[in-house]
Amino acid sequence: MAMLKTELAERGRIRNANAVDDSVSDTPKGSFPKAAHLLKHLDFQRVYEQGRRHFSGNMTVFYLRTQVEVVPEPNEAGTTGALRAAATGRVRVGFTVSKALGGSVERNRMRRRTREAVRHHLQVLKGVTGTVDVVINPKRTLLLADFAAISQEIERAFRVIRQSSLAPEAKREKREKRRR
Repeated sequence: MAMLKTELAERGRIRNANAVDDSVSDTPKGSFPKAAHLLKHLDFQRVYEQGRRHFSGNMTVFYLRTQVEVVPEPNEAGTTGALRAAATGRVRVGFTVSKALGGSVERNRMRRRTREAVRHHLQVLKGVTGTVDVVINPKRTLLLADFAAISQEIERAFRVIRQSSLAPEAKREKREKRRR
């Protein structure tokens, strides 16, 4: 039996289901780790109630930027003395797809497509200060939209979120540069 499996493997008939063929797609590799998922109902509610909105053709993106996280800084004696702001923040992304948008197949397809676009563009939000929670709420038109259009909308929304997370001094400097 073992000989038969190796013979079949040599002929290319046995495939490893976990093997990834990188030659299929030229899209950039990204990641969307579990730590970047927004999961709790209370967090979703907080983003909806206190956050801001970004509207696009195929989705509405809700986002809430919280204060810069304060981390205790150890001093020479080994005790925690002064407090300092964390250098980089945490970004969490969640998805909501209403039952009014279709059956479970359509809703899951919308969720998968938006999740994949987020995976490709999550690096746009790297380096933001504080914590940013993002909730993506697709519209029915997302089912028929090209993936390139969905990806562009996600990237644009993430750039808007990044701009809103800049410190007020940096915003002022950017405005002054544009005026010149």
